[in-house]
Amino acid sequence: MQHSAIRPLLKRIGLDDKEVEVYLALLAMKSGRVSAIAKASKQSRSHTYLVLQSLEEKALVSHIESGKVLQFIAEPVHRLVHYAKDREKQWSETQMLLESALPYLQSLTPSLVSPPRVTTLHGIDGMKQVYRDVLLQKDFCAFFNAEVMFNAFGQNVVPLLFGKARLRGRELFVDNAGARRYIKEIPQDDEYEIRLLPTEMQFISEMVIFADTVALFAYDDELTIVKVENQNFADMFQKIFECLWERAPVTKNTGKN
Repeated sequence: MQHSAIRPLLKRIGLDDKEVEVYLALLAMKSGRVSAIAKASKQSRSHTYLVLQSLEEKALVSHIESGKVLQFIAEPVHRLVHYAKDREKQWSETQMLLESALPYLQSLTPSLVSPPRVTTLHGIDGMKQVYRDVLLQKDFCAFFNAEVMFNAFGQNVVPLLFGKARLRGRELFVDNAGARRYIKEIPQDDEYEIRLLPTEMQFISEMVIFADTVALFAYDDELTIVKVENQNFADMFQKIFECLWERAPVTKNTGKN
């Protein structure tokens, strides 16, 4: 690994900028007094002492006391791996607690019927965020143009965001080459089905309807996404979808080219 990659890696496992500098300075010294470590890391003495205490709590640094002088010692570097694993375990436990708390947190926000709640996002990252919110929802339905999706993302957004996760919903596709490619790439089953709109129905936008929300994707220069949270709007667009769904031909896909 290149030397330039070490600092970003240490930050990634949870050390802040000052902890990285102090840790690397001490590592090069193996052991040293606070004043020497501060000089080597270009930090103030008082702040270096606090940083060393933080690193000691992470089990990356220890100290010995000789008389009234503290000598700090860099622990073996494999402690970094243990520290990273501990953080991963803590995050996994925190994630489980957060997931169990979601129903309560959601109950704190009253359902919106009127007026509608409208939020707007922009760009590829905004689209990814909304896709993650809606495409794994059960019973979503959508008007979709696969060709503009391929042009914007450069690849199929479903495996890009969800890997091998299976979708659960129904989609009406604009009939074009992108739709035929998508149908070959993403298998259908009892929980996910695609049908094609009449060839005269051409548009370069998308709409996803789920629960009380309608998400509109405009493939314009800014890649604009508008989310409208309102049960009346969601019900109206759902009924439009159902009318077109009943008239659309069934497509079949075994997941093989």
